[in-house]
Order: sequence, then structure tokens, then C-alpha cells
Amino acid sequence: MARTGVSVTDPRDRRLEWAAMSVTQGEVLDAFATYCRDALDDVELVTAEQTRLELAWKRERSAVEVADRLPDREEPTLVLTELTEILVARLLDDAQLRSRVAVYDLARLEKANAVHSSVFVYFEWFLRDVYGVKVVASDAFTRGLVDRGIISLGFG
Repeated sequence: MARTGVSVTDPRDRRLEWAAMSVTQGEVLDAFATYCRDALDDVELVTAEQTRLELAWKRERSAVEVADRLPDREEPTLVLTELTEILVARLLDDAQLRSRVAVYDLARLEKANAVHSSVFVYFEWFLRDVYGVKVVASDAFTRGLVDRGIISLGFG
């Protein structure tokens, strides 16, 4: 029996509107896989699945994925999803989660990222070079880190 009033969507289909360009998160993920395979000598595309890429840079392993929820994995993971207040609060309250999961909201071009991963830097360069967009730190996430004394912006 079909459920009415419930919208089930594939996170790959989340539409991103950038100036005169419209793409989906899935198209960005696929393009990044191609970029890693064809344009980067020092990043290895280990596996490419419909919603997840596993990547290697030197001895560092990372993943990039589209998802509706945060993954429960140990490896550094960049998740393409909506950056909500609840998600920001969860990252701020959980140091282990914050150290391994970065959230990039490509519709808003904002990120909540405290993960050390060279692959994530390559992803941002890819966004700049291929799509001409830049992802900036979420004000709410940065403010939360400062308020909790996790980081200092050096203003006093």
C-alpha cells in the first residue's frame, strides 16, 4: 500500500542551483570520481559506488558520499547533504563524529568540517575548477566551535 504525504527522495537527486547552472548531488559525485580517475595523479579512486567513493591519497583513506544521514564509519568521510541546525548541533556536541565526518551542503555552498583529509581539499579544488563555486565554513558551526572554546579566532 502506498503511503500518502510522505516524500521519499534519493539523495543523489538533490538539485543544486549555481548561478546559471543546475546539477544534482549525484552528478557532482560522479564528476568527482571521473576527476580523481582522470585528472589527479596523487589521488586514487579505490571504489566508486552509486552513492559513495572511496579514495586514497598516499597512506590516507577517505570517502565522499551522498546521504540523508551521517555514516557510522571510522574513516574520514565527506557527506553531501543538507546542513541543518540539528546536524550542526550534533557535530558540535560529538567530538568523535566531528573528527571523522564533514558535512558539505552544496545547495547553500556551506560546510561543517573539522576533519583532516587531503582528499577533502582536492574536492574543494574540484568544485572551484569544474563548477566555479566555493564552499565556505558554516557560520553556525564556526560560532559553535568558538562558543565551546574548541577554536579561537584570535580576536582577544
